[in-house]
Amino acid sequence: GCRRAVAGQHLAADPKGRAIMIAAVEKQKLVYIFNRDGASKLTISSPLEAHKANTINFSIVAVDVGYDNPIFACIELDYSDADQDDTGEAAVEYNKMLTFYELDLGLNHVVRKASEPIDPASNMLIPVPGDTDGPSGVLVCAENKIAYKKPDHEDVVTLIPRRSGMPLEQPLLITAFT
Repeated sequence: GCRRAVAGQHLAADPKGRAIMIAAVEKQKLVYIFNRDGASKLTISSPLEAHKANTINFSIVAVDVGYDNPIFACIELDYSDADQDDTGEAAVEYNKMLTFYELDLGLNHVVRKASEPIDPASNMLIPVPGDTDGPSGVLVCAENKIAYKKPDHEDVVTLIPRRSGMPLEQPLLITAFT
């Protein structure tokens, strides 16, 4: 099973092997830094917290930024308004957010670098290769479409191709990648 507030449901590793982010379904996000000691043995730092109360985590990936500070992208849903609303109207008007967290290796802490609203049907992130291999960023998968997103870059959105004869009212959803 899975416990909603115990980190371990989501795991993302920096492509250069410097850090990982482990997150729970709800609230908790922990970042661990990897280093080598004098004897070349792997050392793991104490966890750095990037928690956000009243938040559900849907997907987490590490963004390929080469040797810059590691960045992690998360699809989050803030339910604080819905939790306080007895009428149920706030639960209908929810917004999912794409949030980028940067691990500052020099200061040894995690900061929320950017956050922007995304399609409410978004369910998964796919990292885009970066450094010398590509433009970096993430693909945000939602019903019937995929959006390329990167901070300080214009969004690019495309529809998911349909099979011949597939009804238009049947939504398409990407659920896995390798």
